[in-house]
Amino acid sequence: MDYDYKSLGLKCGLEVHQQLDTGKLFSRSPSILREDKTDFTIKRFLRPVASETGEYDRAALEAHSKGLFYNYEGYRDTISLVELDEEPTQPIDEEAFRTVLEIALLTNSNIVDEMFAMRKMVIDGSNTSGFQRTMLVATGGQIKLKEAELGVQTIVIEEDSARPIEKTDKHITYRLDRLGIPLIELATAPDIKTPQQAKEAARAIGNLFRRTGRVKRGLGTIRQDLNVSISGGARVEIKGVQELEIIDEYVKREVQRQKSLLEIKEELAKRGAKKEILKSTAKDITPLFSSTEAKIIKNSILRNDKILALKLEKFAGIIGREVQPNRRLGTEFADHVKTKTGLKGLFHSDELPNYGISQEEVGKIKLELGCSSEDAFVMVAGEQQKCQNALAAVLQRAAQCFIGVPEETRGAIDAGNSEYLRPLPGAARMYPETDLETICVEQKTLKQIKSSLPLTEDQRSQLYSKWGLNENHIEQMKLSNFARLFEREVKNGADAKKTAVFLLEALIEARRDGAQIDNLHEKELSEFIDGIKSGKITKEIQKELIIEKSANHSLAITQLLKSKGTQANSNELQKVIEKIVNSNIALIKEKKMGSLAALMGDSMKELKGRASGKEVSEELKRQIGKMV
Repeated sequence: MDYDYKSLGLKCGLEVHQQLDTGKLFSRSPSILREDKTDFTIKRFLRPVASETGEYDRAALEAHSKGLFYNYEGYRDTISLVELDEEPTQPIDEEAFRTVLEIALLTNSNIVDEMFAMRKMVIDGSNTSGFQRTMLVATGGQIKLKEAELGVQTIVIEEDSARPIEKTDKHITYRLDRLGIPLIELATAPDIKTPQQAKEAARAIGNLFRRTGRVKRGLGTIRQDLNVSISGGARVEIKGVQELEIIDEYVKREVQRQKSLLEIKEELAKRGAKKEILKSTAKDITPLFSSTEAKIIKNSILRNDKILALKLEKFAGIIGREVQPNRRLGTEFADHVKTKTGLKGLFHSDELPNYGISQEEVGKIKLELGCSSEDAFVMVAGEQQKCQNALAAVLQRAAQCFIGVPEETRGAIDAGNSEYLRPLPGAARMYPETDLETICVEQKTLKQIKSSLPLTEDQRSQLYSKWGLNENHIEQMKLSNFARLFEREVKNGADAKKTAVFLLEALIEARRDGAQIDNLHEKELSEFIDGIKSGKITKEIQKELIIEKSANHSLAITQLLKSKGTQANSNELQKVIEKIVNSNIALIKEKKMGSLAALMGDSMKELKGRASGKEVSEELKRQIGKMV
């Protein structure tokens, strides 16, 4: 559904979080995610504490009220005591810090004079310390879009959280491998005016990050948060948007939701409803279902659960109103119930009779609660205390209908919809990190970084074309993490085409066969390129060498080459070529030098990397020439 977004007063800003492909931010642990069996699990409980002003953050208090405990899984060889919050942090990772400074310079942002690491309270268990370390690096700046300039508000570097593995009603299990991986967070001004422009902005920011060659790739490595509002509505944060192609749909559907909520507010006002009438109390209506055919209700009664109901005056026909595709106001009520109490689902009068609940039972409930034709009711089944808490959450959300759109944080779900997560956090959750020194960047350092900023996409396309790369390799390389390494190696004498084939084809083929190429450092890749340049590493053995090197970093390239056998001397080379030529006399007489390509393949397979392509080609030409 499209709207006139200008007349609706749409304001939208983006917060883009990108994982960096460097070491962890404040420890010297590697930034790798693992799926093998973990070595240990630690169980912990977290609780909120007051800030230095004596205030408690409302989002932290709500999370704590769930009463969950947290399990943390880890590996002895790749997880340190920093991730476990058992020892102080270490100095900031230099490569990660340099990368965020590059982003600031590329966007013409103002780098702050003195940088302070701050603790941002997080009580959902995803940080073992109960807070996330975050550092403001720059403010202001611009990002160029097709028809506009998008303002940059802040550029921040911070730690990523632990990744959730399992969630139940009682606990959440996190894995510590992701905790501490550096994140760049770039927050834009609310200058985005249309859903399509939001998608364009996200793509432009993602490409900007990729130009540095220091970002991780794949699902989950880049996440977009959207801040959306319309006139009369409120700022709503939608977290965790991972699919770039439907960012515009998230904006459209949040606009639809806010517009629908404002219409509900108007409808309640027309009906003469007042916020004060929502002081209803829950009633136990379990006896009304003594002979029910509704399986859900029947099973609850067999477990000795209770059925509680709540009247909502003037809400008839409103709870069932659609606010997003396949989501109604009643769904929003259910989100609050699930988030705050753990109860999954509720029933409301706009959808009844249904689920086995009869028209007669609906009539009895309305009579018991004293509902008029304009009134609605909500009912839940479960433990009595949970049911009371659930209906209190419904009442709280119903009260927000009188203000229209509540400020809140929502989570991205399927196809562009979103669900309630928590209230918007306040300033009480930020306080200084006492274990880290402040950072001041010298002007000579910034000058040096500025002199070697990454090329633009257009500059790379022109340069790579000049170097003879085909269009496919140009497109792959210009935003590749290998781009800057490629440029350095070619300027140092490496063959552009062979180097591109190694970086864009051989490495990818080796990854498909199990090589952990993300664990190969640039120094190791440079050794490969040197071997290709000297002719010691032929195309035929590249993949095998990559697999072996990624599995055993302690082995030098020279050692791996020795394991493949010594280089063939001139006599050996001559004998191998002679044998192949004599086996293909008919082909040679027919095609003459045109047979070279076919015989090259046979020769390289026979020699298994023990001679360079140049040596093989020259010997083949010599022997074919003698025959023709």
